[in-house]
Amino acid sequence: MANLRLHFLLFLMSWSLLSFGGTISITGNGEASHAPDEYRFDIIVTSICYETTKAAQSQNSTLANQIIELTQQYKLAPNDKITTSPGGFIRSTEYVPTENDRSKIICENRWKTWNTIRLTLHDFSKLPKLQEELTTFLGSTEAVNIDKKEQTYVQISSPQFSLTEDNLNKTRKLAQQSALMDAKNQLQNFNDSCDFRSLKLMSVAVPTFDSWVRYGTKSASISESSTPVIPEEITVTAAWSFTWEFDSAPRCYN
Repeated sequence: MANLRLHFLLFLMSWSLLSFGGTISITGNGEASHAPDEYRFDIIVTSICYETTKAAQSQNSTLANQIIELTQQYKLAPNDKITTSPGGFIRSTEYVPTENDRSKIICENRWKTWNTIRLTLHDFSKLPKLQEELTTFLGSTEAVNIDKKEQTYVQISSPQFSLTEDNLNKTRKLAQQSALMDAKNQLQNFNDSCDFRSLKLMSVAVPTFDSWVRYGTKSASISESSTPVIPEEITVTAAWSFTWEFDSAPRCYN
């Protein structure tokens, strides 16, 4: 009698697994690449240790305008941009490190202001010359002078490579299509194994994107030692999740 009861319970469990459905969630992954077609870098002009805001602004604006005038010749394409983001004024105490790893105070409670010039350009062949010309023009203003109080100096960031908005959208679309195909292939493989019955799509998540830069040996076509290394391509990745429901999946339980 006990054996009969056990066989009956096993039959009920098997029947319920075969008869009741569930859901399956799959995330498809895809990627697409495109050569970079845009670069940008920031030039930050900082004025420190001035007695008045007027003096700080005057010196800052003078150097910033000279930099803008110098870089205008590199603004060739319609979508090339040179933008400025002036900062405010703050009273600050300025420190600089010295050779013995101790800080030296340049000034206390003096006025400080800054201005960020952003260059967004598209002619990669001009980049080495632009960097060299800026370095030559700025000279000693690229660092803080520890023996001077009132001063204006410049910091230049490394070039950041990217895609124009149009090409970024196209590359994202290709990566998304690749993620969709990956999800379809995964679903087909599961279906071949499980034999889903009455499979129905329940939900589609918003795709997520990421990107990374791949560097090779490519560089701008100029012989200077300061020639920047330009990425060979920017890869955009996409992840797209889907959920399906099904009435049963007989072969999944064998």
